[in-house]
Amino acid sequence: MASTFTISASDHPIKSVTVFKSSKAEVVRSFDISLNKGRNNVEIRDLSSFIDTHSVRVSGLGSAARLLDVACTIATSKSASYLPDSSTEVIRNLRVQKNTLERERTLRNNESQLLLAYAETLNGEHVNPQQMTEFLEGFMQQGKEIIQAEASLSEQIIELERLIEAENEKSTSKRGTTNGKVNIVLGADGDSDVEIKLTYIVSNATWEPTYELHATTENGKPSNSVALHYRARVTQSTGEDWNDTLLTLSTVTGTTTKAIPKLRALKLHPLKAAPAFNNVFQKQSAFSNNSNVTSGGLFGTANNVAPGASSLAPGEKASGFQSQQAAFGSSGGFGSFGNQSQQRPAFGASLFGQQIPQPQQQIQQHFQQQQVQQHFQQQQQQQVQQQPQPSVFGQPHQPQPPLFGQSHSTPGPSFYAAPSPPALAPQGPPIDHTLLAQYQAELASADGHPLPDDDDFENVSSPSITGVEPTTVVAETPIAISYSVHGESTIPSDDVVHQVVIAVLPFEATISYISVPRIEPRVYLQCHVQNSSEYRLLAGPVTVILDDSYVSRTSIEDINTGDNFDCTLGDDASTKVTYSCTSRTVKESGGAFSETTNTTTYTTKISIHNKHAFVIDDLIVKDVIPTCDQDKRTKVILRKPAALAEAKDGQIVDLKTDGLRVGWEKVAEGGKGGEKEGKFEWWWKVGSGAKVTLDAEWEVKVPGDSPTRVFYS
Repeated sequence: MASTFTISASDHPIKSVTVFKSSKAEVVRSFDISLNKGRNNVEIRDLSSFIDTHSVRVSGLGSAARLLDVACTIATSKSASYLPDSSTEVIRNLRVQKNTLERERTLRNNESQLLLAYAETLNGEHVNPQQMTEFLEGFMQQGKEIIQAEASLSEQIIELERLIEAENEKSTSKRGTTNGKVNIVLGADGDSDVEIKLTYIVSNATWEPTYELHATTENGKPSNSVALHYRARVTQSTGEDWNDTLLTLSTVTGTTTKAIPKLRALKLHPLKAAPAFNNVFQKQSAFSNNSNVTSGGLFGTANNVAPGASSLAPGEKASGFQSQQAAFGSSGGFGSFGNQSQQRPAFGASLFGQQIPQPQQQIQQHFQQQQVQQHFQQQQQQQVQQQPQPSVFGQPHQPQPPLFGQSHSTPGPSFYAAPSPPALAPQGPPIDHTLLAQYQAELASADGHPLPDDDDFENVSSPSITGVEPTTVVAETPIAISYSVHGESTIPSDDVVHQVVIAVLPFEATISYISVPRIEPRVYLQCHVQNSSEYRLLAGPVTVILDDSYVSRTSIEDINTGDNFDCTLGDDASTKVTYSCTSRTVKESGGAFSETTNTTTYTTKISIHNKHAFVIDDLIVKDVIPTCDQDKRTKVILRKPAALAEAKDGQIVDLKTDGLRVGWEKVAEGGKGGEKEGKFEWWWKVGSGAKVTLDAEWEVKVPGDSPTRVFYS
C-alpha cells in the first residue's frame, strides 16, 4: 500500500530565490521526508497560483529514492478556500471558537443570576443562622468562580478577536493566492530519509536597480571621494512570502524555451524603377564633344567648365553669337535674353513638345509627370550637395569661380568676411523628348508581377535597381549578470517596493563648476566619476546625498567597468553669476545693384564672483550664438572671441589671458551640439574672492526686407 504525505509549503521556509528582468523568479524549496519502502505519494500544497506548471523540477533524492511521477496543478479559488490553512478557513475556525466562548460566558452569567435569585428566596423563618453562614460561604465561593470564569472567557474572546483582525489584515495586505499544488510520486527500496529539492518558476516578481551617491564637503569644498550605494528595488505579488531567503538578482530577460533560429533564403526581386535620365533621355549636343554642356551662372559664368576655358574644339573659331554666350551665358542672369524663343513651348504643345492631352487622359498624364519630376528633383539635389558647402557662420571653405569667368582664389578666415553668393547648381544636358515620351508610355503600361505564395524566403529589393545604399544593421548579444544580495532577505507578497543593498562602492571623482548663465545665472557642481569597481552599473535613477542631505535626483545609463558617468551635486550658493546681453542695429543702404542689409551686433558679458575661501580650478561656462540654416541670405559673423571663429569642433583655444580657454562644445551622438549649433564653452579658474568677466560679440546680417527672430530649437 502506498504511503501518503501532505505538506503545506507555508510551513517550510524558501531556500533561495532568483529574480529575473522578465517579471519572473525561480524559487527553490527543500522538504525533509521520511520515506517508507515502496510507493510514496507526496502532496505539496500552498504554492503560488502564478507557478509555471511546466517548470517544476524535483532533485536531491540521491540513491535512496527514485522519481516516478511529477504533476503540478492550480486549484480554483473556491476549492482552495476550503483548505485547513487557507485564510478563509482560519478566520472561520476562529469565529467558531469565539462564538463558543461567548455562549459559555453567557451560561456563566446565567449561573450567577440563578444563584442570586435563589439567595433572595431565603429568609429567617426557614434557615437558621448556622445554615445561613454555610450558604453565604458557598455563595461567595461560587460567585468568585463565576467571576473568574467570565473574566477568562472574556480574555479568550478578545484574543480571538485580535487573531481574526490580524488574519483579515494579512489577507487584505497580501497580494496573490497560493492555490498551486505539486504531486510527487517516489519509489524507495527501503525506509530512508531524503531531502526533496523543489524548483519552479513564478511570475509577478520584478526588480530594478537604484542608486544613492553620497558626497561630502571639507571646509565648503566638495571632496574627491564619493560612495555609490548600489541597491535594488524588489517587488513581488506571487502569493508566497520570501522570508529569510537568499536573494539573487539576474539581468536575464527571458526564461522561456528557446531554439536556434532558422535561416530563410534571400531572393532578389527586381523592381521597376526610373532609369537614369542622364543616360536614357539625354542626347549628345553638337558642341559638347563628349563633354558636359555648360550653362551660365549668375552673370554667365559656366559652372561645369573651368574659368576662361572654351567649349569649342581646338582650332575652331567662335562666332560673334558664341562669344556673347561665353561672356553672358545661355541661361540665367543677363544671358537668358538670347534664348527666349527656346524657353517657351509652342502654342498647343506641352512642356516636352507633346500635344495637350484630352480630359480623360489628364489624370494618368499627371501621375506620370509627377514621377518624372521627382526623379529630376532628386538629381538636382545630389548635384547641389556636391558643390562646396559654406560653414556655419557664412564663408565657404573652398574658393568659388568669379562672376565673369576669371580664375582666382581668395584665402582668408572662415568667420570674418561676409560670404559671396553661392553658385547656381549645374544644369544637365538637354533631354531627348522622344525617349522621354517613350518612357512615359512604359510607365502607363507597366504591370506589377505577383509574388509566389511560398513564404519560405524573404524578398529583397535589388540595390542595383533601387539605387539605395545598403543599411548597416548591428546586433549585440545581451550580457547576463547576476548579483547576490549579502545575507538573508525578506520580501513579502504585498506588491510593495522593498530595497535591498547589493554593494557600497567607493569611487574617486572630479568636481567641476558648470554654469549656463543664459538660461539660469547659477553655478552647479558636477561630479565626474569613473566606475573602478567590478560591478556593471545598470541604467537607473540616482539620488544624490551631499553631507547627509538630499540634493537632487538624476539617472545614469549602463556603465561598464572603467566607463565614466556624471552626476549633479546641486548648485553652489557661494558663487555669484551675472549675465547681460545688449544689441544695436545698423541699416546699410545698398546701391543700384545691391540690396539693403541690417546688421545687428550682439554683445554678452558674463561675470563670475568666487566668494569661497578656496580657488575654483575647473570652471566651465556654456553659451550659444545663433545659427541660421533656413535662409541663406542671413549670415552670422563671430567677432569675439576671435580665435573661436578659426577653431574646429572639439578644439580648445588658449586665449593667452591667464589661462582662459574657449572652444566649441563636443558634438554628441546624433550630431547635436558643437559649431553646427553654435554652442561653445569657456574654461577658466577663479581665485578666492576674485571676480572675472567673459565677453562675446557677434554680428547678424539680414536683408532689409527680411526680419529675423531668434528661436530656441
